[in-house]
Amino acid sequence: MTEEKPRSEDFDPRAMLAEVDGVSSAMVDSTEAPRGFMLVLVALVATAMALSTVVPWPAILGLFTLGIPLGIWYYLVMRKRPKPRPVTRHSGPYFLYFLLLLLVTQCSRFWEPGTWWEVVAKWLVVFGILWFSMSRMRTATVNHRVKDANERPV
Repeated sequence: MTEEKPRSEDFDPRAMLAEVDGVSSAMVDSTEAPRGFMLVLVALVATAMALSTVVPWPAILGLFTLGIPLGIWYYLVMRKRPKPRPVTRHSGPYFLYFLLLLLVTQCSRFWEPGTWWEVVAKWLVVFGILWFSMSRMRTATVNHRVKDANERPV
């Protein structure tokens, strides 16, 4: 005979599921690049795109040498983090935000600022849209990894 144990009064399955979901999202989030790294990378790209028609090309290439310490920072941070589980394919929202990122970088080439206030305006617009799309790409990747992990058979 099986005895049914009475359920504890303070046991709330919804709260437990919410806690598990939060922990799994935090674990997947810890495998992605830090937001500070992404912010610096987007600022570097936006600066290069804004200055591409105003300053000579050696200055733009010199700006991209800042990518070397950025790459070293990324390597040092990511080697301490857990390795992300590979995703077989990215989600639809990820590709939409990636296409937005590509579209903005290509269309920003058509805007050739003539004065420095136009350079600042171009930088603000490009930075804002690139940051929006990069952060949404990161969120879509995290959500897709959590969903993919939850749907895998054990």
